[in-house]
Amino acid sequence: MGNATILVVTARWDSTAYAAAEILRRNGREAAFFYPEDLPQRAQVDSVFRQGKWSNILHTEDGSIDLDDIKAVWWRKPYVSRPSDSLSRVQFPYARRESEYAMKGLWELLLNDPEVYWMSNPHNIRRAGNKMIQMTRGAVHGLVSPKTIITNDPEAVRKFYDECSKRMVFKSMTGPFLLPGEVEEEYTAETFVPGLPLVRPFTDEDMEHVDSVRYSACMFQEFVEKKHELRVTIFEDQIFTCQIDSQKNDLTRYDWRRSDSLPDATAGELPDSIADACLKLLDEFDLRFGAFDFIVTPDDEYIFLEVNPNGQWLFIQEWVPQLRVMQAFVDIMVRNS
Repeated sequence: MGNATILVVTARWDSTAYAAAEILRRNGREAAFFYPEDLPQRAQVDSVFRQGKWSNILHTEDGSIDLDDIKAVWWRKPYVSRPSDSLSRVQFPYARRESEYAMKGLWELLLNDPEVYWMSNPHNIRRAGNKMIQMTRGAVHGLVSPKTIITNDPEAVRKFYDECSKRMVFKSMTGPFLLPGEVEEEYTAETFVPGLPLVRPFTDEDMEHVDSVRYSACMFQEFVEKKHELRVTIFEDQIFTCQIDSQKNDLTRYDWRRSDSLPDATAGELPDSIADACLKLLDEFDLRFGAFDFIVTPDDEYIFLEVNPNGQWLFIQEWVPQLRVMQAFVDIMVRNS
């Protein structure tokens, strides 16, 4: 991998990254993959400090990556370091913490190199990924979000439910799955938490069990009627709007991300004022990519749900081929590597 100029930091399941790497190769750029979950069992880091300068080489099962050769980094979906399960319950978290410490230093060195392009800075991704921050800053730029409560107080949920006239949805803030390294059991695929969908309506029957919210902070929002939904994918200043007709199918009525049903999708339109607000929000977070979700109500009001600073996007082009999202990404990475 000595000729690689683009480093992809991700997880092994990331089919989008593999597809993009193949097209980058056809455009004259080689991408090297690094999976942080492999450290330290299947990958090694060699960082040596001499004469006031660090040299950093990552050794993977596919070969060695000299970070001096890297001109661009695509920060995708990395999992945390996974030390050996043979370590004790005390040794395991220590080994992971030490490995994470080393890698954070390595990433900071690359972030501080003005000649290395990032899609996007992981610090900015983490900050922008918080829905509370997104909604607050989105409102500053004119985006309207649903009335929302985050709480672990059952009584507060009851009051909010009444305030919403019993038209309320539950929304997972981080996604209903656990990642490798977050649980002790060894596995390689995402493990979903049983009974915890991304978005679903909250009912009177649910309210009978509302005391269970005391075990975790939970997000609830007022229910918003939908005409359709928009997935707005932005790479730098290029905007791709996908209209998702989620209301045509009962399975996708509340959440179009249902994996067991594909919604109808077409190329959509975004008002200039909404597009401008999205670009301003990305600029404020200093991001080069963002995947925005909107509800368009029957009265044609645009309701901002969230921006995923590192969300999936290849499916948009698979649903609507004229939305050339992949080419926009490839052009940017080629130009900056």
